[in-house]
Amino acid sequence: MLDLLDSLSGINTLHSHAWFLMASDASLVEVWGNRLYNILLVALGLGFVIFVHELGHFLAAKLFGVKCEKFYVGFDVPLKFGPIQLPSKLAHFQWGETEYGIGIIPLGGYVKMLGQDDDPRRLKEENERIRVSGAEVSNEEEVRPKLDPRSFPAKPVFARMIIISAGVVMNLIFGVLMAATAFWLGVPYDPAVVGAVLPGDPAWKNGLQAGDKIVQVSSFQDDQLSFSEMRQKVAIHGIRDPKTPVHVVFERDGQPTALDIIGTTTHAAPDSKLKPLSLGVRSASTMQLGSKHPFARHIRSQNIELGDLKAGDRIVAVNGTPLESSPHHDGPLSFHFDELLHPHLNDTVALTVERTLDGQSSTHEVELKPLPLKTLGFRLLPDRVSAVSKGSVAEKAGIKVGDRLVRLNGALIEDAFSLPYVIAGMAGKSVELELVRDDSEKVLFQWIVPDRFQLVDSTMMYSPSGMELPGSGLVYPVSNVIIGVVPGSIAEKNGFQFGDKIKQIQLVPRTEQQKEYYSDVFDAKSLLEKLPVDSARNMQFFMELTQWLPVDMPLVIYVERDSKVESGEATVLANSNLHWPDRGLALIPFRKEYQSDSVMQSLSLGVSEIWKRLGDVFEFLQLLISGKALNFIGGPGTIAVQATDAASQGISPLLMFLTLLSANLAIVNFLPIPALDGGHMVFLIAEAIRGKPVDEELQMRLTLGGVLGLLSLMAWAIFNDYIHLSRYFGG
Repeated sequence: MLDLLDSLSGINTLHSHAWFLMASDASLVEVWGNRLYNILLVALGLGFVIFVHELGHFLAAKLFGVKCEKFYVGFDVPLKFGPIQLPSKLAHFQWGETEYGIGIIPLGGYVKMLGQDDDPRRLKEENERIRVSGAEVSNEEEVRPKLDPRSFPAKPVFARMIIISAGVVMNLIFGVLMAATAFWLGVPYDPAVVGAVLPGDPAWKNGLQAGDKIVQVSSFQDDQLSFSEMRQKVAIHGIRDPKTPVHVVFERDGQPTALDIIGTTTHAAPDSKLKPLSLGVRSASTMQLGSKHPFARHIRSQNIELGDLKAGDRIVAVNGTPLESSPHHDGPLSFHFDELLHPHLNDTVALTVERTLDGQSSTHEVELKPLPLKTLGFRLLPDRVSAVSKGSVAEKAGIKVGDRLVRLNGALIEDAFSLPYVIAGMAGKSVELELVRDDSEKVLFQWIVPDRFQLVDSTMMYSPSGMELPGSGLVYPVSNVIIGVVPGSIAEKNGFQFGDKIKQIQLVPRTEQQKEYYSDVFDAKSLLEKLPVDSARNMQFFMELTQWLPVDMPLVIYVERDSKVESGEATVLANSNLHWPDRGLALIPFRKEYQSDSVMQSLSLGVSEIWKRLGDVFEFLQLLISGKALNFIGGPGTIAVQATDAASQGISPLLMFLTLLSANLAIVNFLPIPALDGGHMVFLIAEAIRGKPVDEELQMRLTLGGVLGLLSLMAWAIFNDYIHLSRYFGG
């Protein structure tokens, strides 16, 4: 099967499990029980889609009196591994003239009709088997062998066309019914409301803001566009031509605005064949704390005091200031919270939360302490300005890409990474930034730090674009040049000095506690190797990684000094004066549910959904034929992972995934490739035009070529599965 990998969804990170570390209260039995339940749902769902396809062939064949010898879901091919012989069937029984069964290879299914066999090796044998004594003469006086009247080739061309196309028709019908059922039950989706814009990325440069609602990507328009589909459409545009702008329409304050944005592929894993295009936006969250645990991040890295916060609490105010509701939601969203919280980065804040217990609602005041910023014991030089946002105060002040940051309020900048957090503590005040242009011209830039702003980190994303100074609209990268060390730190004791250029970094957890922490949080072997400081893993990447490490975690730092490479050890330190924006809260992602009002509306939505998915498959096939999408082909492993993920979200998401799979199966099976339904249809069209069947020898050769082509494509898809899924599960 052809399928678009879920990693098209945008920004690739080190390991998806790291971002949602939970102290789950579920027992191991419950966890595995849920997993097995989801796996069972997936197996039944995938089996049903295949069953429906083959049922179409079977019923049409019976309608025209064709003898059906086998009806199988899965292929009953004998498997032998050395001395081990596996059974070809998991289950089977005979009912009437047909053997029904489940084959051991779950990659499809088939209906074996008398006189029809997709195995080219048995094609000639099958043709001989259906011939009976006597002969018949065609209109052209050509002598033809007489065929068993219940065989497939003996039926008129129009009947065989109906039989061949019935599988696809059934997939489309049941695709509509499954989608309609999902809409009747209610389909959850993540609205394409921007929760954060990554500094320096394409969306940021073009002025998109948190709270904007994206309603169109390229030619695809939908007022209820989901965030995941928006990212997929951007990624598909990138497969087609990553250098052309993506047409995006968003709504702000009810007014639509159109932009043409050139996306970026820089955030893909450096060793990945997949380079999905992204705009640099994140989805929003609600203000309700997660159901499994009130916090997820930094659980193990230090003792976070979340006071009396509990799972299910809904934050409604910060320091007595109510959070404003979003026009896209019945309450506030996470960026509203950030804008009030981040100006108080260094302070303990008072949160007002609403709590519901036993059906009774109550209001509570809870203190939330700041989280110290972590350092490795040295300070880094800011690099030159790399981006300026359209319409920002920096653009209006004439700041240009290439300007070099030198002083803040008259004092030399001490550290590039901590600079935004220093300025965050100056909310409401005027600040002056001194920059140098072309290493000679001095440029002074003054602005007032807003009372409300959002500090957006890159959460260890590959190739982060840089740091944004609150309210400025300029972004600069963190260089790898050391300009100072923390007195008394391990870095100072080990001789790191001004001018050292950091070339490589390696984590070296030594104690059992450090090793256990690393294994639990990261589970990625790559971080234990010597990693180069380059465009993918730049110093911002490593410094944000440091925020996830426990205090005293050792690292080996390799630096270039006087044209030689020196190494020394540094450890993670906590800065008591500056703080990290993330305080450890795990907020529930923003999701809505689309539910139809009637059966007719459900069916209408089902038809619309299958039409959209058919369009998606056709678009992907076009890219595949052009050779641009070969690395994005997913095989059985990808389908299983995506189906299991859908099943874990509920019946409706699984039904929507099966609708996509039905569209996929319908189109792929009807491609004009011998051995597929579409190949059979080509032979039948040729027979209808010529008035006689295509030569058996030619059919056999073409079918053999089709089978070899399909096996090659499947082998490539399985290889892609191995590459992508091993990275997904292995970190």
